Parts: sequence; C-alpha cells; structure tokens
Amino acid sequence: MSIGTDRNLNILALDVDGVLVHPNDRFDGGPWDTHIQHDLGIDPRALGQRFFKVYWPEIIVGKRDLRETLETVLPELNPAVTVDSFLNYWFVNDARVDEDVAAEVRMWRERTGGTAIAVTNQEKYRIAYLTDQVGLGDLFDHIVWSGELGMTKSNIDFYLAAQARTGCDDPQRMWFFDDDQANVSVATEAGWRAHFYTSLDEMRRVLSSVRS
Repeated sequence: MSIGTDRNLNILALDVDGVLVHPNDRFDGGPWDTHIQHDLGIDPRALGQRFFKVYWPEIIVGKRDLRETLETVLPELNPAVTVDSFLNYWFVNDARVDEDVAAEVRMWRERTGGTAIAVTNQEKYRIAYLTDQVGLGDLFDHIVWSGELGMTKSNIDFYLAAQARTGCDDPQRMWFFDDDQANVSVATEAGWRAHFYTSLDEMRRVLSSVRS
C-alpha cells in the first residue's frame, strides 16, 4: 500500500511479533523452535548461544547478513541442515497471523480514515517473507523495520524516523501497541500514545475513543 500523506490523520502503529504474528498453534504457546531438536536435529540451547546471542544484535540492524552467518553457524549445529531448510522451518513456523488483530487494523482504517503502519525489529529476509508471503504488505500502509533503519526499537530515533515516514507532524496522533514494555517506554519518550499490549479487547477499548 502507499503511505498516507495527510498530516492530520491518526496513525495506528503496531508491533509485529507478539501482537499480530505468533508461532504456529502446534507449539502450544511456545516459541517457533520448541520442536527444532526433533524436527531438524538442532539443540535450541546451542542455537541460542552460538547464533542468536553472538550474531543477532548485528543481524537485526542490518550490519550482518542472516544467510551468510547461517552458512558459518549451521555446520556447528547440524551439518545436514541447509540454510534454506532452516529459514523455511523458522519462517513458516513463526508466521501465524492473529486474524482478529488484522481485522481490527482494517476496521481502524475504515472508521478513522487513518493510516496503519507496522514497526518491528526484523532483518531483511524475514521481513520480506512477512510482507510478501504472510500478507503484511497488504495490511499496512508501511512497514518500518530495524534492519532498514540500522537501529532497533530501543532507540528513540526509531520512532522519530517511523513518524516521519507517515508525514504526521503530531506525535500525539501516533497510537502504538507493543508487547515489550521497554519499547512502549521509549515510544512514550518520543511523544507517541504508546500502550503495552495485553489483549485485543484492551486495544479496542483504547482505540474506540479515537476519531478521524
């Protein structure tokens, strides 16, 4: 979708993982790698220690390529697993859209005439999958992601840049929901109307007071 340019419109800004997108139901509320030992023969603890702990901070802000890094790390975890098979397993198993939340985004747009954006910590391969295969590109006017900006949502400049993308001059028109309180606190410092996401019902209650 094309981004709205009306500086007087309200903006709905949603976190992705934990608010809109979740691991598949077969994990019973657990993370996407819950069964990776059984399915791919990779120890999830080793994956966390040797990959995410060491390399993720640079990958998530675009300083290191995910696929190139996995080419180095996967042989240490299970040499039989290719980068393509690992990424397919990860992306497919961590892509369940909460359709009720998605419906709320659409209703927001219809009711207020406002813009909806996603603000998320992602690297370029998964954000492409979420945008093109999962459908986030059709749901949101714009997606602002950490790998593109070179910073995560822990940085106040992330929110300033996201707001600038919308063309909105007033941070009080930025309605933000995130399931990480630290991100909510930083967005609040940026002047946004930031809320800790606990449930769809609570988000609906907050948004019900917003008019065009």
